[in-house]
Amino acid sequence: MGYREAERCLNCDAVTMFQPKLCIECDACVDICPTDCITFTANGTESDLRGRLTAPALNLTQDLYVSVPLKTDRVMVKDEDVCLHCGLCAERCPTGAWDMQIFNLEMSLASPVCKSR
Repeated sequence: MGYREAERCLNCDAVTMFQPKLCIECDACVDICPTDCITFTANGTESDLRGRLTAPALNLTQDLYVSVPLKTDRVMVKDEDVCLHCGLCAERCPTGAWDMQIFNLEMSLASPVCKSR
């Protein structure tokens, strides 16, 4: 039952959203992250950033999420391949810079006229 519950939780389509303007760079999200997927560092090229991540990025096909420059000219880099979407960063953030939001995919459906052809 615990396995089924954990599987459900990790497939809830909730994603972490980052608001750079609200971030005070306290690194509380870095401290609480169980997978070390969040790194605050100086900006650089993708290969340079990958070399400076707290947790090494093993899946090089997965893009990194890189914020705009923050108040100290550092950027927040998040490896989505490592992130569990557990929401601990959002719970720990004192300013609400991190938030959990449900991802909704809206698709256009063909009208009955198109289906009949």
